[in-house]
Amino acid sequence: MEYLLMAVSVTLASFNTLLLRKFKNRTFTTPGDSFFFNGGLSLMWTLIMLIWFFASGDRAISTGAMIYGAVFGCILCGFLFLKNESLASGPVSLTSLIGNCAFIIATLFGVFWAHNPINGFQIVGMLLIVVALLLCINPKKSTETLSAKWFVCCFFFFLVGGFVGMFNIVFGKSPVKSEINGMMLTASVVSCILFFLMGIAVNKAKKQPMPTIRKGALPYILLSGISGCTYFRLNTALTPIIPSPIFFPVSNGGIVIISTFVGALLFKEKLSKVQFWGIIVGLVAIVITGCGQTLWNLFF
Repeated sequence: MEYLLMAVSVTLASFNTLLLRKFKNRTFTTPGDSFFFNGGLSLMWTLIMLIWFFASGDRAISTGAMIYGAVFGCILCGFLFLKNESLASGPVSLTSLIGNCAFIIATLFGVFWAHNPINGFQIVGMLLIVVALLLCINPKKSTETLSAKWFVCCFFFFLVGGFVGMFNIVFGKSPVKSEINGMMLTASVVSCILFFLMGIAVNKAKKQPMPTIRKGALPYILLSGISGCTYFRLNTALTPIIPSPIFFPVSNGGIVIISTFVGALLFKEKLSKVQFWGIIVGLVAIVITGCGQTLWNLFF
């Protein structure tokens, strides 16, 4: 069941990536609008987690869960902002590659801090995933110029993505690991407050009018909020269940492969032969990584 849920998470994460790329910050007119858009996403997260919180019957929010939630809220704030800015200013495939290669940070943290086991097949699988992701990218044929802003946003998106994975590992080992709904509800509220306050502060500092969320952004806030919150909630629950050498490479590698393939269809980016074989190598690598322990037991 956990692997089926991981497949659902990968699908929703890919949909979320493509949706933000399609939006491309098209309704923003002031610097604070970006913060208000992400504040709207966080508000959607809050509403979804409130429903999840009461529907699940798990209504406990301890002080420890609130502390974890506050920390995660700050990380979430950075993740949502940098993801949106990166996808708005650069190609979806390359952005997805850089952001999702954060699984390397989280995987190594899981091995060295949480002492998650890893074997030769899984190491080979992770290396093949990196090779596959590189093959899927063809920046020379991109129709967009890669700006300095995009490089900066992608670099920090990569780092914050690693922090998300590390947080999930630490939270999964904590005494309050069962209070996922309470933790994520707290994180959503904290992220929402931070975004709206920063939006107001940025526009005030630049002597701009109050930021707004325009009508054209509402469908994207709704769909991106639902897909983003759901796949994050699933990932938080699955991280302590599925070993990190399997979870992070498979989920992040799958997102990039799907985003590259579907992005080529939606945004008219033609796949070269190299990219096609990159997808094939990626699928093989995912199988090797996911079945690494079984293969190891079979041969050794």
